Amino acid sequence: MELLRDPDADLIEACRHPGSERFEAAFEELFSRYRERVYAIAFRVLGNAGDALDVVQESFALVFRKLTTFRGGSLFSTWLFRIVVNSSIDHRRKIASRDPSRVESSDDLEVADEQPGPVDRAETKELAGQVQTAIDALSPKLRAILALRYLEDMSYEELAATLGLSLGTVKSRLARAHLALEQVVRTRFPQLDLGGAAIPPAEEVG
Repeated sequence: MELLRDPDADLIEACRHPGSERFEAAFEELFSRYRERVYAIAFRVLGNAGDALDVVQESFALVFRKLTTFRGGSLFSTWLFRIVVNSSIDHRRKIASRDPSRVESSDDLEVADEQPGPVDRAETKELAGQVQTAIDALSPKLRAILALRYLEDMSYEELAATLGLSLGTVKSRLARAHLALEQVVRTRFPQLDLGGAAIPPAEEVG
């Protein structure tokens, strides 16, 4: 079976040569192509807009430094999202070590919509804030797998490749994440129904 060509292949090749004329434009294109998705994943793991922005910068800095080690065994996006998940978890650990009492807040959350009225905006923001608060109660690994599953719509196979896990571990972890999130929601926000939209979109990165 012939493997699909990575849609980012040309940009990646240009980015492997920092001295070339195409390098700056190619790297900027990669950044523009993925920054919103990188931010959304980081936000769901960290629960804070400022920290998520830090991870966006950290992740692309790592991409810049490590791109020569990317051999194309997977899609670039798979490799990138693994960097994002690991950077988000590392960032969260650093925060906890510096200030264990720090309480994360989802006050910075904004939800994009098609010009809703003020009441709709308030209700949507409240719902998104409650869902994020529930997600905040989970471990970083459970947050990450939920973000990849629902924000990136990844299959079990894609999750396994991105997280470097076996298919069985992916299914087990995702099941644990669902159960944990359901328990938090049932306990703290019994009015919520996460049926079709467990994870509302994060605010856009500026």
